Amino acid sequence: VGSAAGLARIKDEAVQLAVWRRRSVPKFVSTLSDPTIAPSGLPRFEGVVAASGAADAVRAELRAQRKLTLGAGEVEELARDVGTLVRTFAQLTQSQDVFVKLERLDDNGCEFWHQDSVSYRLLTTYRGPCTEWVHPDLSKATLRRRRADSAQAQSLCHHDVALFKGRGETTLGGKLLDHPGIVHRSPHIAGSGVHRVVLVLDIPRPAHFE
Repeated sequence: VGSAAGLARIKDEAVQLAVWRRRSVPKFVSTLSDPTIAPSGLPRFEGVVAASGAADAVRAELRAQRKLTLGAGEVEELARDVGTLVRTFAQLTQSQDVFVKLERLDDNGCEFWHQDSVSYRLLTTYRGPCTEWVHPDLSKATLRRRRADSAQAQSLCHHDVALFKGRGETTLGGKLLDHPGIVHRSPHIAGSGVHRVVLVLDIPRPAHFE
């Protein structure tokens, strides 16, 4: 889609993945691409925030990270970017609060093909290889061989803000079957020395408040 508003297409029953491909990546993404940056210099944040206060919360946390490689202007840009995406996600999911996870990854993460046990999840990658996914027509075949590579796999890029539809879950944690869910996996980077920086937004669950 061509704008953040276009992510609302995820509400269509037939749509399992909506991708907003931004015309340009934020400037801080270029700074983070430097492979010489130590892991301790990469940004991180985790917590439940009010939809209207995400930028302030992220800004405060990043300013407290003494070894952070980003300058003041880049910290501001990152905080505003997260704030914009949080507001977009909150509006689409009708959530007052959002669970924000800006994480550093040096392993394979969710290395097998799977569907998320959430209703919706927003994801964008600021550094390193991006999430891989397969077309819904290939979901069942790919899940049957969830440990194997897929010749039909596609990859998101740093321009992309992706809104995933998951399988959903009940309040007891049981998976629902009424949302097929986009099949995806993390890129395999373990042992490569690569460190990714990924932003994940979720509707808060009880565990997020513990």
